[in-house]
Amino acid sequence: MPLRSQPFCVDRQCAPRPDVRETLREALTADRESFRQLVDRLAAKHGFDAGRLETTPETFDPPAAVCPVAGPDRPLVWRAWTLEEAPIGVVLAGAAYRDNPVLYANQTTRQLTGYSLEALTGQNLRVLQGPATDDAAVADLREALSTWNGVTVELRNYRADGTPFTNRVSLVPVPDDGGTVEHWFGLQAAVPRE
Repeated sequence: MPLRSQPFCVDRQCAPRPDVRETLREALTADRESFRQLVDRLAAKHGFDAGRLETTPETFDPPAAVCPVAGPDRPLVWRAWTLEEAPIGVVLAGAAYRDNPVLYANQTTRQLTGYSLEALTGQNLRVLQGPATDDAAVADLREALSTWNGVTVELRNYRADGTPFTNRVSLVPVPDDGGTVEHWFGLQAAVPRE
């Protein structure tokens, strides 16, 4: 179900903001205390609400649209949920063996794509692809997924209403304690038209 029909510039200044992307990439794979510190600094610098940091993975109440979360999924969903108002989109997908379904997508992602949390949960983000999506960028994403490596690409995606936009997507692998990547964080931001 679409949230908005008009184009939405995710970044408050309509720019990809590599400093935010890099800090989020670091935070999403950091230990819990480092995660809290990095997000707190980002929130102060970029003016978004990080009040959800006051909860813990054990005490937060996931939205109804999110399937019940337990085990290794719970702290990862909490991280994405904590970044609800981050200035770029944050998505948690996994497990890899199930075609990387969306477990959580923050508000910024939902505004960017026009899809509700209910519509995205359980879907693979290839739902954003369409007729003008660049095959080379998709191949780069597939290669990163198959080799468990991070990557950043720009590709043509489509909002729920069919409106195309250029999306800068970064994949951040999340290994388990044994080093196996089962989950991925995705960072998304619209690239302004020139």
